[in-house]
Amino acid sequence: MRHAYLLPLAFLFSCAASDQLASESPADTTARNVDRAFDVPALLGMNATQIVRPLTGQDIRYDQDRTPREMLSGGGKEASKTYWHDTTALVVSYNPESLHVNSYFIRTKSGLTRDYKTLLKLANVSEYDKRMRIEPMASVSNPQLYTGVKLVPLP
Repeated sequence: MRHAYLLPLAFLFSCAASDQLASESPADTTARNVDRAFDVPALLGMNATQIVRPLTGQDIRYDQDRTPREMLSGGGKEASKTYWHDTTALVVSYNPESLHVNSYFIRTKSGLTRDYKTLLKLANVSEYDKRMRIEPMASVSNPQLYTGVKLVPLP
């Protein structure tokens, strides 16, 4: 019983040991690295037919809206093409007569995200880019979540 005072200390050390490896950490605490899905700045200045070439060579598929719709302001028509890279969509809105690109809209298949900056990273766009106006689109049902980001090229 000479070393009885060490028993509580030994008990504490045995309880502190864990079977979990140091490399296993909860997903919440690690910062997620987001790879870009599209390079929107490289598309600036191109019209709707010109952007097809750089996008289709990147393992991207596209869907075209076959029915141009009336634009609310200006009275013209607007058509869109949606390009998919895995679960990320880039919707390109353009004038079907002049093929001038009006805007880009980046979204994910899951629909909602808490941080729109993640969507900017997927589009390879800096939030300080002066070549385009960045408009985060909040969800109607929950304004703290975003459905996507609209990117409007500036003249």
